[in-house]
Amino acid sequence: MIGDCTWCGTAQDIDVGDFVQQHQNDITIMFETARNENDVIKYYFEMEVEFYRIGPEETNVQHTTVRFYIPPMTSDVNELSLPDMISQFMENIDGFSGQGSGWIVSQINYLRLCWGSYRPLMTGTFIPTPKWISKKHAVVNVQCFDDSVTNILH
Repeated sequence: MIGDCTWCGTAQDIDVGDFVQQHQNDITIMFETARNENDVIKYYFEMEVEFYRIGPEETNVQHTTVRFYIPPMTSDVNELSLPDMISQFMENIDGFSGQGSGWIVSQINYLRLCWGSYRPLMTGTFIPTPKWISKKHAVVNVQCFDDSVTNILH
Protein backbone atom coordinates (compact mmCIF):
# COMPACT_ATOMS: atom_id res chain seq x y z
CA MET A 1 0.00 0.00 0.00
CA ILE A 2 1.38 3.39 -0.93
CA GLY A 3 -1.57 5.59 -0.03
CA ASP A 4 -4.87 5.78 1.75
CA CYS A 5 -7.54 8.30 2.63
CA THR A 6 -10.16 8.03 5.37
CA TRP A 7 -13.52 9.74 5.69
CA CYS A 8 -14.83 9.71 9.26
CA GLY A 9 -18.46 9.34 10.21
CA THR A 10 -20.51 10.92 12.97
CA ALA A 11 -23.29 9.61 15.19
CA GLN A 12 -25.80 10.69 12.52
CA ASP A 13 -24.17 8.54 9.79
CA ILE A 14 -26.12 5.30 9.73
CA ASP A 15 -26.93 4.91 6.01
CA VAL A 16 -24.15 3.78 3.67
CA GLY A 17 -25.70 5.38 0.60
CA ASP A 18 -26.07 8.77 2.27
CA PHE A 19 -22.58 8.59 3.76
CA VAL A 20 -20.91 7.80 0.41
CA GLN A 21 -22.95 10.45 -1.40
CA GLN A 22 -21.89 13.06 1.17
CA HIS A 23 -18.26 12.30 0.36
CA GLN A 24 -18.56 11.34 -3.32
CA ASN A 25 -16.63 14.36 -4.63
CA ASP A 26 -13.74 13.79 -2.21
CA ILE A 27 -13.69 10.04 -2.95
CA THR A 28 -13.65 10.64 -6.70
CA ILE A 29 -10.95 13.30 -6.49
CA MET A 30 -8.74 11.12 -4.27
CA PHE A 31 -9.19 8.13 -6.58
CA GLU A 32 -8.35 10.17 -9.69
CA THR A 33 -5.33 11.75 -7.98
CA ALA A 34 -3.97 8.33 -6.97
CA ARG A 35 -4.55 6.99 -10.47
CA ASN A 36 -2.91 9.99 -12.14
CA GLU A 37 0.14 9.71 -9.91
CA ASN A 38 0.57 5.98 -10.52
CA ASP A 39 -1.04 5.34 -13.95
CA VAL A 40 -2.67 2.11 -12.78
CA ILE A 41 -3.54 1.37 -9.16
CA LYS A 42 -4.74 -1.62 -7.22
CA TYR A 43 -7.29 -0.42 -4.69
CA TYR A 44 -9.86 -1.52 -2.16
CA PHE A 45 -12.36 0.05 0.21
CA GLU A 46 -12.79 -0.66 3.92
CA MET A 47 -15.70 0.46 6.07
CA GLU A 48 -16.01 0.19 9.83
CA VAL A 49 -19.55 0.07 11.18
CA GLU A 50 -20.84 -0.02 14.77
CA PHE A 51 -23.89 -2.14 15.55
CA TYR A 52 -26.10 -2.56 18.61
CA ARG A 53 -28.88 -4.90 19.65
CA ILE A 54 -31.05 -5.27 22.67
CA GLY A 55 -30.46 -8.52 24.52
CA PRO A 56 -33.07 -10.87 25.93
CA GLU A 57 -33.48 -8.60 28.92
CA GLU A 58 -34.65 -5.18 27.78
CA THR A 59 -31.92 -3.42 29.80
CA ASN A 60 -29.05 -5.35 28.22
CA VAL A 61 -27.70 -3.54 25.12
CA GLN A 62 -24.90 -5.23 23.19
CA HIS A 63 -22.45 -3.38 20.93
CA THR A 64 -20.01 -4.61 18.31
CA THR A 65 -17.86 -3.07 15.58
CA VAL A 66 -17.32 -4.74 12.22
CA ARG A 67 -14.99 -3.96 9.33
CA PHE A 68 -16.26 -4.70 5.85
CA TYR A 69 -14.03 -4.88 2.78
CA ILE A 70 -14.61 -4.73 -0.93
CA PRO A 71 -12.17 -7.06 -2.74
CA PRO A 72 -9.15 -5.39 -4.38
CA MET A 73 -9.59 -4.13 -7.93
CA THR A 74 -7.31 -2.53 -10.49
CA SER A 75 -8.07 0.77 -12.18
CA ASP A 76 -7.13 -0.60 -15.62
CA VAL A 77 -10.03 -3.09 -15.42
CA ASN A 78 -12.49 -1.57 -12.91
CA GLU A 79 -13.38 2.09 -13.01
CA LEU A 80 -14.55 3.60 -9.74
CA SER A 81 -18.28 2.97 -9.38
CA LEU A 82 -19.77 4.44 -6.22
CA PRO A 83 -23.19 2.79 -6.76
CA ASP A 84 -21.46 -0.63 -6.98
CA MET A 85 -19.44 0.14 -3.87
CA ILE A 86 -22.59 1.16 -1.96
CA SER A 87 -24.36 -1.99 -3.12
CA GLN A 88 -21.51 -4.26 -2.00
CA PHE A 89 -21.30 -2.63 1.43
CA MET A 90 -25.08 -2.84 1.82
CA GLU A 91 -24.98 -6.57 0.98
CA ASN A 92 -22.24 -7.09 3.58
CA ILE A 93 -24.16 -5.17 6.24
CA ASP A 94 -27.40 -6.99 5.41
CA GLY A 95 -25.55 -10.31 5.62
CA PHE A 96 -24.27 -9.43 9.07
CA SER A 97 -27.45 -7.92 10.47
CA GLY A 98 -29.96 -10.17 8.72
CA GLN A 99 -31.51 -13.54 9.54
CA GLY A 100 -32.99 -12.44 12.83
CA SER A 101 -29.69 -11.44 14.43
CA GLY A 102 -31.19 -8.21 15.75
CA TRP A 103 -28.08 -6.13 14.94
CA ILE A 104 -28.88 -2.52 13.96
CA VAL A 105 -26.42 0.02 12.54
CA SER A 106 -25.66 2.65 15.15
CA GLN A 107 -22.91 4.51 13.28
CA ILE A 108 -20.56 4.36 10.32
CA ASN A 109 -17.16 5.04 11.88
CA TYR A 110 -15.20 5.51 8.66
CA LEU A 111 -14.74 4.70 5.00
CA ARG A 112 -11.19 4.15 3.84
CA LEU A 113 -9.73 3.98 0.33
CA CYS A 114 -6.37 2.18 0.14
CA TRP A 115 -4.26 1.94 -3.00
CA GLY A 116 -0.94 0.79 -4.31
CA SER A 117 0.92 1.13 -7.56
CA TYR A 118 0.04 -1.69 -9.96
CA ARG A 119 2.53 -2.67 -12.64
CA PRO A 120 1.30 -5.73 -14.52
CA LEU A 121 3.92 -7.68 -16.39
CA MET A 122 4.33 -6.68 -19.98
CA THR A 123 3.75 -9.43 -22.56
CA GLY A 124 6.74 -11.18 -24.01
CA THR A 125 10.00 -12.21 -22.45
CA PHE A 126 12.50 -11.45 -25.23
CA ILE A 127 15.85 -10.33 -23.90
CA PRO A 128 18.30 -9.24 -26.60
CA THR A 129 21.60 -11.08 -26.66
CA PRO A 130 24.51 -8.89 -25.56
CA LYS A 131 26.54 -7.67 -28.55
CA TRP A 132 29.79 -9.20 -27.33
CA ILE A 133 28.14 -12.66 -27.40
CA SER A 134 26.25 -12.20 -30.68
CA LYS A 135 29.47 -11.17 -32.49
CA LYS A 136 30.83 -14.66 -31.86
CA HIS A 137 28.05 -16.19 -34.03
CA ALA A 138 28.02 -19.15 -31.66
CA VAL A 139 24.66 -18.45 -30.05
CA VAL A 140 21.18 -18.89 -31.46
CA ASN A 141 18.70 -16.41 -30.04
CA VAL A 142 15.24 -17.88 -30.60
CA GLN A 143 12.55 -15.26 -31.15
CA CYS A 144 8.87 -15.65 -31.97
CA PHE A 145 7.31 -12.83 -33.96
CA ASP A 146 3.90 -14.53 -34.30
CA ASP A 147 1.90 -14.62 -31.04
CA SER A 148 -0.55 -17.14 -32.45
CA VAL A 149 2.27 -19.71 -32.62
CA THR A 150 3.17 -18.97 -29.00
CA ASN A 151 -0.43 -19.54 -27.92
CA ILE A 152 -0.54 -22.90 -29.71
CA LEU A 153 2.68 -24.08 -28.06
CA HIS A 154 1.39 -23.29 -24.57
